[in-house]
Amino acid sequence: MTLSSYNPRDRYRDRAVKRFNKTIVLLILLGGSAAMGFMIGRENAVSQIESLKKDIETKETQMEELQNELTSVRADAQTATSRFELLRSQYEKDLPQAGPTREIFEMVRKQIEDGMAPERLAFVIRSARPPQNCSDPSSKRFVVRTPAYNGPSSIVSVGEGAVNVSGTGESAHGRGGQVEAWFDPTQKVTVTFKTADGKEETRNGVLPFQHSLIAAGREYRFNFAEGEKSFVKVTFDSCDYP
Repeated sequence: MTLSSYNPRDRYRDRAVKRFNKTIVLLILLGGSAAMGFMIGRENAVSQIESLKKDIETKETQMEELQNELTSVRADAQTATSRFELLRSQYEKDLPQAGPTREIFEMVRKQIEDGMAPERLAFVIRSARPPQNCSDPSSKRFVVRTPAYNGPSSIVSVGEGAVNVSGTGESAHGRGGQVEAWFDPTQKVTVTFKTADGKEETRNGVLPFQHSLIAAGREYRFNFAEGEKSFVKVTFDSCDYP
């Protein structure tokens, strides 16, 4: 009888060795793949970081340039504001916005626009002089006629008849809304000036106001203000002209 040399244990051991070897190979492949993936990922990350750094540096450079431009613009704006304020103060100093100087400037401008020669206008201004031989101020009053006033005419004569002054206005209203005979001092009144040679001019406005005119070789200056009920008080004087 012949005995076989086959040993089952060897067969199981060979199978175990093969499985172990396969496992080792698989682990090596997995490890290599992981290592390769890590290296590739690391290179990509490094590349992205470098790209981000460049972007940040570019943005910082642009931000610095914008900051410099903004600083320059602010400086230019401050300079322009300072120049504007200086020019405005000089303008207001040389040309007041209100008052007699402004009124005179506007009159001169209008005369030139209307065709008066600047040389002629300059001659007239240089020929002007302070008032001389003026009379003492005097005061009179007159009734302002209204639509509801039925009384006699009221006229003030000035300079021995050189100028006659009268006025009209709007009727006042009582508490109940009824129309009164006297004038409303809060509304405009119209004052009429008539000279001895027949010339006539008017002045319209809310009291008080002033007016002047030339008559009989003299300049008459008037100041009108509210007087007692129905009346306007006029204060006047006259000076040689020219």
